[in-house]
Amino acid sequence: PMSKYKTSAGLVAGLLMAVGGIASAQEGQPPEPTMDKVSDSVYHYFSFSYSSMVVVGEDAVLVTDPSFDPRGSMLRAAIEEITAAPIKYVVLSHEHYDHAGGTGSFTDAQVICHEACHEVMDMSPLLPVADIDMTYDDSLTLDLGGVSVDLVHIAPGDGIATTVAHVPSDGVVFSADMYEPRSFTAPEFVEDKNYVGTRMTFHEMLSWNPTYAINGHSPGNSLDALKENRVLFDRLYDDVLAELQSAMKEGPSQLWMAMFNMPNRIKYEEYSDWQNYERGFPAYVRRMALSILHGG
Repeated sequence: PMSKYKTSAGLVAGLLMAVGGIASAQEGQPPEPTMDKVSDSVYHYFSFSYSSMVVVGEDAVLVTDPSFDPRGSMLRAAIEEITAAPIKYVVLSHEHYDHAGGTGSFTDAQVICHEACHEVMDMSPLLPVADIDMTYDDSLTLDLGGVSVDLVHIAPGDGIATTVAHVPSDGVVFSADMYEPRSFTAPEFVEDKNYVGTRMTFHEMLSWNPTYAINGHSPGNSLDALKENRVLFDRLYDDVLAELQSAMKEGPSQLWMAMFNMPNRIKYEEYSDWQNYERGFPAYVRRMALSILHGG
């Protein structure tokens, strides 16, 4: 196995180009990568429909989610254009392969993931597995020299090893795959999401009063989207829980019937202008019901 990255770079590039959401590439060349400075110490790198947070300190650099090659090598080159500080930490937002790849471009850095990564990352016989150098339980603070980054596991969100990265001094938060700006995630990609944990994570993130939110698949500031999704998830949690509590009073069989019929009963027409409402919203209802009943 190659250091930091146990797979063929060509295979990974092909897989991610196929399923990584690069719709623009179907119409021609994908957009040029961007490296936007969003605060004194933080940059938002966006390419191939994926975001990374780059935090530059006096002594070291931290970067999140290289995602896959060739994106990882492009990301490293972009960082080296803005600072000569060494890239010391690569933080993975969660265990899914399309965010955990690309670490082979950072062989001199420590790769960090929540400890639950080890429970799932070695299970696939096909997809890439990053070599993890450091794990943490609830939280970990990394000092880069003049700026610190807090890594926090609030609850399972997308997958079980969910990490939110927070730069308190700059008011910036980074997360991946838990919300989209005015869009419902396709049903095929919500089956591994814990919506109770996602809701908890939204509340905790916003309690930090960030001014800039980096979302794993969106350019620009996603803070408004984070706030809108918290409102959506609060309402959905309350409505689904009420339906389940009512059904429980009638017996276990009614509880399961309620869960399967719930997408026909709960409809938020005011969200119909969000992308993918017709297909996506019923899946959100089912996922919230399962998260409440099963805790996942």
